[in-house]
Parts: sequence; C-alpha cells; structure tokens
Amino acid sequence: MNVNVKARERAEAGKGEIFAWCWYDFANSAFVTVVITVVGGVFFTQSVCAGAEWAEFLWGTALSASAAVAMLAGPMLGRWADRKASKKPLLIWLTLVCVGTTALLGLPRWGVAVLTGLVVAANAAFLLGENLVAAFLPELAPPGKRGRISAYGWGFGYVGGLASLGLALWILSAGGDGAARKVFPATAAFMLLAALPTILFLRERAQPGQLSVTEPDGKVIWNTLRARPDLRGLLSGLGLSLTGLSAVVGFASIYATKEIGFTLEDTVKLFVVLQLAAVVGALATGPWQDRSGARPVLLGALGLWGLVSVGAWLSRSAESFYAVAALAGLGMGWLQSAGRAAVAEITPEGQQGEVFGLWGFAGKLAGIVGPVVFGWLASMVGLREAVILNGVWFILGAWILWGVDKR
Repeated sequence: MNVNVKARERAEAGKGEIFAWCWYDFANSAFVTVVITVVGGVFFTQSVCAGAEWAEFLWGTALSASAAVAMLAGPMLGRWADRKASKKPLLIWLTLVCVGTTALLGLPRWGVAVLTGLVVAANAAFLLGENLVAAFLPELAPPGKRGRISAYGWGFGYVGGLASLGLALWILSAGGDGAARKVFPATAAFMLLAALPTILFLRERAQPGQLSVTEPDGKVIWNTLRARPDLRGLLSGLGLSLTGLSAVVGFASIYATKEIGFTLEDTVKLFVVLQLAAVVGALATGPWQDRSGARPVLLGALGLWGLVSVGAWLSRSAESFYAVAALAGLGMGWLQSAGRAAVAEITPEGQQGEVFGLWGFAGKLAGIVGPVVFGWLASMVGLREAVILNGVWFILGAWILWGVDKR
C-alpha cells in the first residue's frame, strides 16, 4: 500500500498541474514588470524621494540589498525545504510576503525609510519565490520533457508581464500621484489571483527525512558544489551569461533614449516588442532542448546575444533598434528558459531546493555585477562602447558552457 502511494506521489504531473505551475511565472512577471521595471522606480525617485539627487542611488541600493539577501538565503532556504519536504508551504509564505508588501507600497503614510524597507522585503521575497517555483520543475516531468515545460512557464510569464502592464497603464491614465499609488495594490491583487492555481493545485512530491542532517547545511551545500563539476560549470556559464543580460535589461531604456533618441512612448513600444519576442524565444527552443540537450541550445542563445551586442553598437535609427530589440527579446526568453531547464536536468533527487537555490545565487549575483560593471564602463568609455564591451560576458559564458558535459 505504501509503495503504491509513493509511486502515485512521484508520478509524472498531468497537463493541469503543469499549467497550474506555469501560472506562477505569470504572476511573478507582474511584479518585475510593473513594480521593478516600469512604475516602481519612477514612483520611488520622483514621488517618495521628491526627485532628490540621492534618489536613484537609494533605489539601486534597495534592489541590490534585496538581491544580496536572496542570493545568500536562497541555497540555505532551499536545503531546509528539501529536508522538510516543504517547498510549497515556503513558496506560499514568500508569495504572501511579496503580495502584502507590494500592496503596502501604495499607502501614503510611509516615509522614505519605510518605503525602502518594503521594497527590499518585496523584491527579496519575489527572488526567493522564483528559486522555489523553479525547484518543482524536476518533479513535473522526466528528463527529455523539461525543456518545453520550462518554456511554457517562461513564455506564459511574459504574457503575464504584458497583461499587468496593461492594467497599470489603464490605472495611470487617470493621472496624478494618487493614480500611481493605486497601481501597487492593483498589482498585488493581480499577483495573488494569478498565483492561486499554483497554490491550489501544485503538488509537493518530495518526502521528508530523505536527506542526512548530520552536517551543517552550509557544509552540505559546499560539498555539493565540490562533488559536481557539471553543476559548477553550468552555473558558472549561466552566471556569466546572465551578467551580460542583466546589464542589457537594466540599461536598455537609457541607451535607447540617449543614443537612439527614443521618446517615452517609443520606450514603452520597445518594451512590448521585447516581451512578445521573448515569448517566441522561450516557446520555440523548449522542444529543441528536449531533443538535443541543453548545451547546443545555450550556445545558440549566446551566439544570438553576440549579434545583439554588435547590432546595438551599430544601430543609429529607431527602426534598426527595434530589430535589435526583437533579437534581444528572442535571446532573453531563449536563454532564461533553457538555463532553468538545464539545471533541472542535472538536479539530484531530493536536492531540488538546494540546487535551485544555487541557481538563484548565480542569477542574483549576475544581477548585481552586470549593471554595476556596465555603468562603470559607460562612465569611462561611453554607452555605445559599453554595449559592445558587454558582449564579453556572453563570450566567457559560451567558453565555460562549451566545456560542460554535453549531456
């Protein structure tokens, strides 16, 4: 009887459960699109900080601090979730923290210090939740099917980003500071409703007590990295690649405005092009990854990012830059979806939370280093030259990934 129950618990997920898992990507994209990328930064610097000279620095510091929290806590929380077989309860708790703090951002009673703390808490919860929901991927399907499932989630997530952006723009059309404040509780409600299918229907297949607890978690995580050169190589290659990608995402609108002459309306259109192309990039490469393995797919994505770097450097017109943005969107969906699936393919049974915590560590470190290095390069040699130099990250990532076992 127990054997049959265990077999059912580990059975491959059905289409309904996979779709429920994809909804979390849909919900998550609302936060990163509206709160971090489009509305939150402008609201924080202009309304909360009243346009002070230090406003942008404080916003960047809050994002970096939250990324550092998630980077350091991710592997430990993942290891704890593996030992307790509690990925789902922890995911629900992090979702509620992110939703709650996002809603609170819209209240007019807070000062700068409290708003900064809320941003750190919301973004850290978002980033840690991103690790945990990805840790379910190895449980949803056997090897050879994870590429397309990761692609379904990532592609659906970009659709969620567009839908939440449409909601935010509709609210903002009323104008005024009050309209901007209403965006945050509306986005929080959007996230909670979109995450409900995941909360209600995603199953926890892990079993408690499978892992040894005789050693401290930190030592176990370190030993995992020492014993797995394939994992080290994959995470290093992905980390270098995502360093370049994070710089492009962080400075795309600035580059478009200063170097190409885009208006605010042009920049919104550019963002839509990026999102739509990213959907195509994710969905088109998932089946290819399941057939051919991760390495050729990842190397192909990095080759495309090399073209994006050169294209952005050469671009002098809005028309050509839209074409570059479409290629960047393809590469963004392609690389991010394929990277998540590649990690899932080499994750040992019972270590999903730990390994995807390490995946999150690499990604969050990239998100800190990439924009800082790009900003330094831009101040030294100019934006246009920084774009072409940023392509070195993709070359280094490809070099590392080339040496990873092709399986």
